[in-house]
Amino acid sequence: MGVENYHVIELVGEGSFGKVYKGRRKNTGQTVAMKFIMKHGKSEKDIHNLRQEIEILRKLKHENIIEMLDSFESPQEFCVVTEFAQGELFEILEDDKCLPEEQVQAIAKQLVRALHYLHSNRIIHRDMKPQNILIGAGSVVKLCDFGFARAMSTNTVVLRSIKGTPLYMAPELVREQPYNHTADLWSLGVILYELFVGQPPFYTNSVYALIRHIVKDPVKYPDNMSSSFKSFLRGLLNKVPQNRLTWPALLEHPFVKETSDELEMKELHATSVATRGCNPTWRGEGNANLASNVSSPGGKIDAPAGFQDKNSVNTPNAQLNSPNSILGNNSHLEEFPGFVSPNDVKHSGCQTLDKLEDNSRTVKGAQVISQDTEALTHILGQLQRWSEMSQNSCRLCNLNSLSFYS
Repeated sequence: MGVENYHVIELVGEGSFGKVYKGRRKNTGQTVAMKFIMKHGKSEKDIHNLRQEIEILRKLKHENIIEMLDSFESPQEFCVVTEFAQGELFEILEDDKCLPEEQVQAIAKQLVRALHYLHSNRIIHRDMKPQNILIGAGSVVKLCDFGFARAMSTNTVVLRSIKGTPLYMAPELVREQPYNHTADLWSLGVILYELFVGQPPFYTNSVYALIRHIVKDPVKYPDNMSSSFKSFLRGLLNKVPQNRLTWPALLEHPFVKETSDELEMKELHATSVATRGCNPTWRGEGNANLASNVSSPGGKIDAPAGFQDKNSVNTPNAQLNSPNSILGNNSHLEEFPGFVSPNDVKHSGCQTLDKLEDNSRTVKGAQVISQDTEALTHILGQLQRWSEMSQNSCRLCNLNSLSFYS
């Protein structure tokens, strides 16, 4: 599949690595985001790393991370196609200035899940800021624009760090010192502080003064902030990376630890989404006829000049057996000293179904069984037929036959 399979509708954003267009897949009508990344000015090493990074990101599947749907390249540029999320957290800050703590807490829990997933896969975002946090349907928070910055060479990143506004950068980053995944956790703290207070903990128009504040000045916390929230931010906004709140203790902090009701709702949601995924019309794949008759207000916009689908970045799908298997043993990614990968984390929230996956290994290309619609259809169909049976010995017999699910 190449760019000719998409209608490019309109420009929706522009960043340091390229332009982002709103698009529509021709055969399904699905609305997508198309990010075009120019090759000009990048070294062969940069290009190689970017190709490798695209393949890594393709395999990441998490409800709070923008999903990559497709990618291809031309001699001039790369195109990365992702799901489309309408709003930015940055826009909420512009409109409302600040949010009540309850809403900040709900956003924090989702961002923690996203970062935990990325860090479990040994991926550092390095550019956490409100502009890179999108709001999808149902107020689901989605993290985007990770990976591409760290796919560039060290010199490129350092140069960009100096030219950019380091509002959300950790002290070790603005001082150009070695860093690890805890730099993302500092940025998370700054974002949550800004959501509640209305501005970052350190804010000035002078870049050099801002760097001095980030490195030396203590954070001032407002009186109307709860003790739990303040404790959480103190852990994240520690200027010494080794002393910063990190995994796995971060997940157990009262401010972001999920309640039993939230875990139950998460399990029901995961099952519901997986079941709906069996119906192609739910995901827009039954709307081919509709899509062919729809035109954008300004008509069809051509893709950036010179783009041809000659060199696809696609590779055969890889099996995902654990969150740490994405990169393989020869990864060039940073190691995290002292970081213990959470192998016992309930990734889907569906313990029974995950156990079935571990026992049967029938899932083809899915990270967790909640992504395997074929298996779920079989399981849920059996359970539905059993639940509709009358209360008799026959139903008890069938109950015994279902024992392997638990």
